[in-house]
Amino acid sequence: MKKRLTYIDVINIVAIYAVLMLHSSQYWTPKTGTISNGIIQSIFIPAVYLFFMNSGAMLINYLDKYDTKTFFFKRFKRVVIPLIVWSIIWYLIDTRGYIFPAGPVAHTHPSIYDFIISFVNNNIFNIFWFFYAIILLYVTTPILAYIAKKNVNILFYIVCLSFVSNFLITYVLSLMNQAQVFSNAAIQTNPCTSTFIGFYIMGYLIKSNYFNSKQLNIFKTLGLISICILIISDILNFSKNIGNTPYLFFYSIGVFICLKQLVEKTNWFTKHNVIIAKLSSTSLAIYIVHPLFFKIITKAFHISDPSIVHTWLVPLITYVVCALLFIIIKKFKLINTILP
Repeated sequence: MKKRLTYIDVINIVAIYAVLMLHSSQYWTPKTGTISNGIIQSIFIPAVYLFFMNSGAMLINYLDKYDTKTFFFKRFKRVVIPLIVWSIIWYLIDTRGYIFPAGPVAHTHPSIYDFIISFVNNNIFNIFWFFYAIILLYVTTPILAYIAKKNVNILFYIVCLSFVSNFLITYVLSLMNQAQVFSNAAIQTNPCTSTFIGFYIMGYLIKSNYFNSKQLNIFKTLGLISICILIISDILNFSKNIGNTPYLFFYSIGVFICLKQLVEKTNWFTKHNVIIAKLSSTSLAIYIVHPLFFKIITKAFHISDPSIVHTWLVPLITYVVCALLFIIIKKFKLINTILP
């Protein structure tokens, strides 16, 4: 039987809740407080990067379980089919309006041609960028799996390349107001140095115990320093770009390591691993539909969008309602296919 790793499930749950918090705190107004919302954004920014690390942790060693044909079939069923189906659904739902946060994009002149062009350009539902990014990582996974078998040190070398090209250099150039100079560089289009592949590989390296305890502690320390810098920047109201900075890189990795170690050292998670697994299984479905639930909940309870209640309460209600709903309806095969 396939052995589930409880810490992977816990990280999935934390990651999707972080996504909800990021999207509920996107209204930066005097009512909510730009500083407080900025701090929320900084704290929960690892959200999707935790998903990338979880995916790498579970998939880079796929050759130990099945062949490449099976790998692509499983990924197609898990991601590509839901992407196509929900792109159609969201395209039809919001052709004339806009559901905050993060899409979908309004299409006032819907047509098959417009849908195809929009689908290719990720111009239907903005948060679906995650699917396009993860599909690119799936395409490169057979190469990574082969490297992992032959020389795992090369995987860490790729992580270093990705960090230097996507986080270190871009951050330094941004400090010099020259970020655009590097944005069109050829190295950016190389899948092996893409923004997300470093996280994808790090998930696998951490899971496979590539790093010793001292090295893990260094990553955790750098992560702690990073989040402190981000929060202090918010408090002092410094202008900052959270994305593609060394702070994001180290903070996300530090969170992954801390959650893994916490779960492995605490019996509570093992005792409740069944319910944790069920909650974890709803994460991707919640990611797909949560903006609609945001809108339904805010209208049903007459919650003002730019408010503290919206920032803190709507994500909690959305998660509880969606998790319970999807645990029930995903028992049906068709639903389970389109809501992974």
